[in-house]
Amino acid sequence: MTDIGRASTVRWRADTGKASTVRWRIFAIIFVLVVINLIDRVTLSIAMPTIAKEFALEPAFQGLILSAFFWSYALLQIPGGWLIDRFGPRALITGAAVGWGFFQAIAGIATGGVTLLLSRVGLGAAEAPLFPAGAKLNSLWLSPRERARGAVLVDSGAPLGAAFGGVIISSLILSLGSWRTAFVVAGVATMALGALAWWYLRDHPAKHSGVNAAELAAIQASSASDKAVSDDRSRRLSRCSLAIGLLAGLDCRCDVVLLPRDGLLASIDEA
Repeated sequence: MTDIGRASTVRWRADTGKASTVRWRIFAIIFVLVVINLIDRVTLSIAMPTIAKEFALEPAFQGLILSAFFWSYALLQIPGGWLIDRFGPRALITGAAVGWGFFQAIAGIATGGVTLLLSRVGLGAAEAPLFPAGAKLNSLWLSPRERARGAVLVDSGAPLGAAFGGVIISSLILSLGSWRTAFVVAGVATMALGALAWWYLRDHPAKHSGVNAAELAAIQASSASDKAVSDDRSRRLSRCSLAIGLLAGLDCRCDVVLLPRDGLLASIDEA
């Protein structure tokens, strides 16, 4: 039986029941992936003093390696969004998690600064679709009245991962006695989460066997009732949206330019 057939069967059995909460479980998975996303980003910064000694890396090259992540991450934002529209968020989230887990593990077997740099470029490319895919799921799985909660749930994983990533990775390195082993373990764990995402996520509520009729009706009814208000609001805010878009573009440009510089300064300070 297909996913749609199973979903239809479950919903017919639960027409009069309480609405299921599959959508929030999906966003819990995305939240965990975002936390892991940020943890995997900071692993190299934590291990760099040890790696620099092992590979005899100059401070300038350390900064280059730390900055390499953002080259591909920034470059693939727009292509990543196109791929999400083309193949769906489920496939892209799974591919992203498996991909960045792979490059994280590959970093653990790096033989020098160049291979480590290439692994960071691959990590940035693989991580690029995660946040756009989360936004796509937000529009597909949540009614307009719930989307702010969904967006906050996804975005809050980033500072949480950055805040605790250093502690988690440093503890893992100390307990395993090797930065290489810690990188491989982190990468394999990420790939396992990617498999979980493929198993549970769906591109639309109607395709998920756990979504009952009440939950599907709540999502669709709220979306329909708010459509007229949203359309009117979008017309009135068009000029404001243009201004916000321009400011956001400046912010993104600052991220791309300044973050590599920060990485370089950090590596110089450690030298």
